[in-house]
Amino acid sequence: MNTVRYARWMSDRGWKVKIFCVENSPIHQQSAEQELEIVPVKRNRKYFDLLQAYRVSKLFEQHEIALCWFRDTRDFDLLGWVKRWSGGRLKLLYQQAMQFGVSKKDFMHTFRFKPVDAWISTLEFLAEQVRKQTHFPSEKIHVIPLGVDSMAWESEQLTQAEARQELGLPLKAKMMGIIGRIDPLKGQHIALKAFLKIAETYPDLHLLIFGESTLHEGNDYEKKLHESSSHSPYRDRIHFRPYSKRVQLFYHAIDLFLLCSKGETFGTVTIEAMSFSKPVIATNSSGSPEILDGGQCGLLFEPENAQDLALAMKKMLDDPELAKSLASLGRKQFERKFSSKSSVDTLERVVQQMLAD
Repeated sequence: MNTVRYARWMSDRGWKVKIFCVENSPIHQQSAEQELEIVPVKRNRKYFDLLQAYRVSKLFEQHEIALCWFRDTRDFDLLGWVKRWSGGRLKLLYQQAMQFGVSKKDFMHTFRFKPVDAWISTLEFLAEQVRKQTHFPSEKIHVIPLGVDSMAWESEQLTQAEARQELGLPLKAKMMGIIGRIDPLKGQHIALKAFLKIAETYPDLHLLIFGESTLHEGNDYEKKLHESSSHSPYRDRIHFRPYSKRVQLFYHAIDLFLLCSKGETFGTVTIEAMSFSKPVIATNSSGSPEILDGGQCGLLFEPENAQDLALAMKKMLDDPELAKSLASLGRKQFERKFSSKSSVDTLERVVQQMLAD
C-alpha cells in the first residue's frame, strides 16, 4: 500500500512512474485502482534468478527506466544483476521495511547490498541498525519517515457524533480505540485486559476494537477476544467493528488512541492518530518511542504489560489537560515529520541527487 501511495504522489508531482509487479497481486490491484501504469512481471526467486533478471533488464531498457525503487528484500539479488547488466546506469533505491534481527556483515549480504545507490530507513533507529549490522556506506543511508496524507480525511467534515452514528456507537461515551489486523502481535488482548482493569472506576469508558483477522489465516484469536468480552460484566462497553477503508470513521469516533503491538517497526496508525489530534498511548518498543519523540508527544507503556497500560490510561483520563496537550504536540510532530508533503519533499531531493550523480 505504501509503494502505491508513493507512486501516486510522485506521479502527481510530474514524475513518470511505472509499477513493475506480479499480475493480480495486491500491489497490481491497488495500482490499477490508482490508474498507475503497470508492467506485469513474473515472481522471481530470491537468489540467482538470472533468466528473470535478464527479462527485467530488457523491460527496463524498453521502458527507459532510470531509477528503480523497491521494498521487497527478495529483489536485492535480481536487481543487482539488472544494474550490472545496465553498465551501472540504473539507479537502485531501497526502502527498508523491517528491522534487522541479526548481523548482515557476511559476504553474501555485502554483495547483495553493494549495487544499491541509496538506502531509505523510515526512522533513525532503523538507520542505526543498518550502520551497525551491515557494511553499507553510511553516506548512502537516508532517514525518510513514511508520510500520511491527511488532506482527504480533513476535507470530509465529519463530526464525532456522525462517525459514531455510522459505526453504531454510543454518542456520549469516552471512547478508547485500537485499529489494525486482529492478531496477537497487535495486542488487542492487552488493550482489553487493561480496559477491564479500570472499567469499574470509569463507568463512561468504552473500548473500540476496529479490524478483523487476516483472510485465510484463521480467526481463533478473534474468537477468544469476543469470548472474553462476552463473559465480562462490561460487555456492553466493548465494541468490535470490522475494518473499513474509511478509517477516518474510527479516528473521528475515538477520544484516545491505543497502539499495543509487541513491536511495531513503523506505526502508520500512530501517525494517522496524531494527524487527527488524538492523544496516543503506545508500546515503548521499536519505532513508537521515536515517533512520539521519546514520550513527549504521547504516553509509552511496556509491551505486553496490561497493568502498565492501565496506569497510562488512568493518567490520561485523570488529566484532560495532559491529554489535550499531548494531542496538540502530536499534531505538530505529524506536520513536522510525518505528513506526505514532508516525506515526499525529502524523497524527491534524494531521487534528484541520485539521477544527477
